[in-house]
Amino acid sequence: MLVECLTIFGLIFAVVIVYLHAGKKNYAFATIPLLILPAANILSYILAGKISNILPMDMFTVYTAINIFAVIVSSCFVGIMSVKFGKKTTRAAYIIMSLIFNVLLAAILVYNMFDAVYKG
Repeated sequence: MLVECLTIFGLIFAVVIVYLHAGKKNYAFATIPLLILPAANILSYILAGKISNILPMDMFTVYTAINIFAVIVSSCFVGIMSVKFGKKTTRAAYIIMSLIFNVLLAAILVYNMFDAVYKG
């Protein structure tokens, strides 16, 4: 799922750039937390094996921990960025959709790695 995460990161980053060019800084900053999980997943592909050599954990556990930590950090930033929205309904929709995106993407990434490591 490395290529997929690179694609997701690229698309979301392009949306951030479009918002910045359109002069919508608040929307751009509200989109940035969605970059955290794909970026962390890309880094976890690189670092999980090296960290598992240092810590008494296997590669899958390190990979999962990095992704779960990224979801938590991203969710915290989503909550912080939601203050920029004036209406409660807009804020709630932003939080709900962002959290659903993060949790579903993390679940897909972890399951895919589990499938590759233990079944494949």
